[in-house]
Amino acid sequence: MKYSVISMAVALALVSGCASTGSSKPSNVAAWQKPDEPTHCVRPASGKDVTLTGDNISLAKNDKGCFGGDSAMCDIRMYQIMVESFRHGNGGASGPLQSWGPSSHTGNLKGVIDSLDYIKSTGANAIWLTPIFTSIPVAGQDWTYDKLDGTGYYTSDYFSIDPKFGTKEELITLVNKAHAMGMYVFLDGVFGHAKANVAVKSPKGNELKLSIRCIDMYGNIDKMSLKQARCFETEASMPFLKEVASYWIREAKIDGWRLDQAYQVKNEFWKELSDEVAKTSKQVTYKMNGKKVHPLGYMVGEVWSEQPKDIERTVFKNNALVSAFNFPLRAELVKVLASRENIFDRSACGQPATELQAGYRKMQGYTDGSLPNMFLSNHDLVRFGDLLQRARYEKEGSRPASYYDAHRAALSFVAAYSGPITVYYGDETGDETMDFAMKPDNCGKVDRCDDHVSRTEGHVDKLNADETKLKNDVAAMLKLRDSHKALSHGVRTHLFSDPGLFVDFKSYGKDKVIYALNSGTKERKVKVDDSVWGKLGYGSCSVKSLNGAMAQGNELVLPGLSGSFYEVQCR
Repeated sequence: MKYSVISMAVALALVSGCASTGSSKPSNVAAWQKPDEPTHCVRPASGKDVTLTGDNISLAKNDKGCFGGDSAMCDIRMYQIMVESFRHGNGGASGPLQSWGPSSHTGNLKGVIDSLDYIKSTGANAIWLTPIFTSIPVAGQDWTYDKLDGTGYYTSDYFSIDPKFGTKEELITLVNKAHAMGMYVFLDGVFGHAKANVAVKSPKGNELKLSIRCIDMYGNIDKMSLKQARCFETEASMPFLKEVASYWIREAKIDGWRLDQAYQVKNEFWKELSDEVAKTSKQVTYKMNGKKVHPLGYMVGEVWSEQPKDIERTVFKNNALVSAFNFPLRAELVKVLASRENIFDRSACGQPATELQAGYRKMQGYTDGSLPNMFLSNHDLVRFGDLLQRARYEKEGSRPASYYDAHRAALSFVAAYSGPITVYYGDETGDETMDFAMKPDNCGKVDRCDDHVSRTEGHVDKLNADETKLKNDVAAMLKLRDSHKALSHGVRTHLFSDPGLFVDFKSYGKDKVIYALNSGTKERKVKVDDSVWGKLGYGSCSVKSLNGAMAQGNELVLPGLSGSFYEVQCR
């Protein structure tokens, strides 16, 4: 979740203006779009064709994490599911029926089980489920907590599945089926805050010590009242939290945890929890692809900051957590191809592709061995399709070829990333929130605020031709990571970038790949001179297209708004 425990409830109450618990379609779409306001979003000019030579390539090698590493966690391709909104499975639980966001809030575990074949078809090899533990209303709680209960992010019992989502048996069935299909499963661990009525005694008798104060991202005490929620005295609560983390690995054989608002737990205690997860995972086995394996033990923190120093300080320092979501690089990606959520910041959009290299350089301060997880969207962000419309690169209600091309280009950048990656459900089909681009002034009243508007119904069947093609293209790019480890594990050598072009060379063992992103709207050609191969330390080389992009000899033909992959074969 984006906000702290206090600010989530307060902020939503302030923007709503009234105690509404339902969703309604806005009556004035034009007001949402604010068409009278000027836009400053302009895609880069088409640019000239480029010849790369040994003298003009960058050769910048400055990445950490999976860049040359061999951890199995580098291969993670996670498909994120907001359980309450994703899909309702007939014969399963009701779903929460009310929550934040535009869906009908009837999602359940049965819906995820019914969708496993679809999820596998997206190219994913892992699933992240938002929280599914029991949330119980507190007598007299205000309407904001009624809706927050539906998200699962305020639990009342860490050791039971909320009947609104399903049963423990359904979770076990989901995990077993996913494992049999070659997919990991991660649960969402909210280990920094809970409902005020949370059960504080564990099955083993460990105790959760509650606090009315939280730790903010900078280690300071948040002194605001939590009303119907509580944070924890982390050190005193560690035996309890360790028991939660290990319990679900033993009971359901999950493969690890996504960690909400990770800054709420001090760095040194994340190390203790990580060690507990690793130890427990080594004690559990299951079969995947016919082989007996241990749960992966992956721990990925959410630290909502575009400042790498915040992520380093809260989770990576001292190797406390192995992974955290790459908010800084994600910000650069949407600035280049669409827009950040705050369109009124003049740097939010229309940025040159050179900013992507700047984003990579931000990773230099991370502790060695850290594995940032690259992503495009999540349940607290505006969908990429709506950001395209917010930038006015696309019009509301229209999805021309350029709309899908931009999605394809953005997800190609994610697929080309060395390290674990995440795709939010619906991005693979170009999903958007209909009748939304700019949030309305009364966004809370109509469930159209930026931090929950992407929680739409899961769109997994009856895809149109454009959606099907995008999904298949995305799946093909993600699956390239299996056959070309240079993408998921490779050392990244940045070759060239200009306002509309970004070109990387990636190598891992004998596998070598060029990734090229054209963020402009016109075709561009990039010729790779033979001197480039010599500068890289190879003999004569040739390129071969991997995802349908064109190559004429060593000349790469890059359509507008595209990401292209080329295998490099050297003698």
